[in-house]
Amino acid sequence: MSKIVEIKKLLFDYIRRDEEGNVEGITTAVDNVSLTISQGDFVAILGHNGSGKSTLAKHLNAILYPTEGTVLVDGKDTSEEDNIWEVRQAASMVFQNPDNQIIGQIVEEDVGFGPENLGVPTPMIWERVEKALKAVNMYQFRSKSPNRLSGGQKQRVSIAGVLAMQPKCIVLDEPTAMLDPSGREEVIEAIRELNKKENITIILITHNMEETIYADKIYVMDEGKIAMEGTPREIFSEVEKLKSLRLNVPQATMLAYELKKAGVPLPDGILTKEELICHLS
Repeated sequence: MSKIVEIKKLLFDYIRRDEEGNVEGITTAVDNVSLTISQGDFVAILGHNGSGKSTLAKHLNAILYPTEGTVLVDGKDTSEEDNIWEVRQAASMVFQNPDNQIIGQIVEEDVGFGPENLGVPTPMIWERVEKALKAVNMYQFRSKSPNRLSGGQKQRVSIAGVLAMQPKCIVLDEPTAMLDPSGREEVIEAIRELNKKENITIILITHNMEETIYADKIYVMDEGKIAMEGTPREIFSEVEKLKSLRLNVPQATMLAYELKKAGVPLPDGILTKEELICHLS
């Protein structure tokens, strides 16, 4: 499979300066991270606040550039200015607050904004808009004002806007942080569908454990480094280690872990309520 993201020994420092511009301090936010993501993968990057996960995400869209090391997106070095356009076309970002990404007065206009900026011919724009809205199950709202939508619906419109630009990879930085549980479910369902049906690479940055159980691979970050990596089952089999990294585990995993400690014969790394019921019955 082709590699969509290659990160080699990435180091990123935030430099703090005083009013005169003198360096006051340096914080290393990403510390010697190397990882590879193949086209079509669904990868989750987990970590508590300040672990470096959002800083890492911003390197995939050339919002930030490495202090040291290299980031290649679709084979293009993100720190070379000539590549920015192609990097951003290959890997698009969806942020926490959908209101910051929605600019159109009507849903379909908003979704068409990106391809229009890319110079896509008008008839093709409308084809892309229709396809993108159908992919996130928002086509019936195409002529509505985004202001009349729920948080989950707005975030799905944001994802459709990114989708209409036909990226190979979508990077979602805490996309459900501002949503209620049903909105969260809608958004996670939409990105899973895109991953399965359209073979779009999904890189999900989150601290919500339940959202990561469908990923192919999870990276756990702590203090700018990768502290753990593996499949969801491998990661959530290590409850104590996750606790030491100030992270929770999915509810079903925690319940299974406590039952196992109490002597109930259960396997490690149970991920869902259904799986737990199946093992208990």
